[in-house]
Amino acid sequence: MAKPTTRLPRATPAAAPAPLRPAPDNGVPFADPERGALTRPPAVKRRGKQLGARIPDDLYQRLVACAAATRIPQGRLLERALDAELKSHGY
Repeated sequence: MAKPTTRLPRATPAAAPAPLRPAPDNGVPFADPERGALTRPPAVKRRGKQLGARIPDDLYQRLVACAAATRIPQGRLLERALDAELKSHGY
């Protein structure tokens, strides 16, 4: 019984594929067409009152007024209020 061979058979010159040749020039340049200057997509306008959808309107108006008067960002005011409330409950 013959041992199985691990070598691949060699291709003969007649079985080898023909060499690649460049395509004939048809006058069309091989490049993507110019797109011009890239422009950004239009920005999606956000509602200015995203938080107002989650808390009562009077509380939101008080938050906006306090932030404007104290020049403290609304997020920082909320962070302080939540921190104080959670600490009062022992968390």
